[in-house]
Order: sequence, then C-alpha cells, then structure tokens
Amino acid sequence: MNAVGGKLWLCLVSEEGAQETEPGCVELRTGSQAGYAIEAFRAESAHALKALSPDRVVILDLEAGGRVPKIADMRTRFTAEALLASVAVDAVVPCVRLARATLRSRLGLPRKGGLSDHVTQVFPASRRHGTST
Repeated sequence: MNAVGGKLWLCLVSEEGAQETEPGCVELRTGSQAGYAIEAFRAESAHALKALSPDRVVILDLEAGGRVPKIADMRTRFTAEALLASVAVDAVVPCVRLARATLRSRLGLPRKGGLSDHVTQVFPASRRHGTST
C-alpha cells in the first residue's frame, strides 16, 4: 500500500511479481462529517481486504526528499494508514511497514526518481493514478 494523502493505492505482490488490483485504492475523504468518513473508510478497507485476500498488508514509508508535506496532508495520511492497519488486525492479516528502498530493491527498480516514475517497469500497460503508484 502506497499512501498519497488520504488515498491508499493498493497492489498485490506474489512470486510472479506485482499485480494491479481491483479496487485499486481506498480513500479517506475529509469533510464536516468526519465520523461517517472514518466508518465508510473502514468498511471500504475491510471490503478491499476481503476481495484481495492478502497474506499481509505492507504500508510503504514516506518518499524521502522532495517537498515538505503539509501537516493536514500528513494527518490524513497517518489516519488512513492507522485505520487500514486496524482493519487488517481485525481481519487477522499481518500488517508491517516497509522502507521504499527495500521495495525498490525487491522489485529491481532504480534508486533515482519517485516510485511513480517507475510504474511502467512494474506494470507495462499500467493505468497511471495521477502521481502515485
């Protein structure tokens, strides 16, 4: 799982390599009724975990370098990551964090550039999700 703000992009990885998923992401929406958004996000995350049946959930650490994220973006990201982790615990799916350097090494991706710059190396006919992977 790669977070961009409150949107968590999903990808399954097996012995055959990375696979695009459906759903491709879950998103924590903000607004005046945040409680409803949190419950909706938990339900959407639980549905995604059930549909994808992963052996574990891996949350990627922040991308090093680049611009300094806004506090509001970080709050939304960390809230979404924590909610996804709690849904994984409820579903008895192990949840771990992973450094992006480790992911790059495992997928044989270059060290330079953002992960989004290398999407086509993992998914040659990939549908690009904005600037995220």
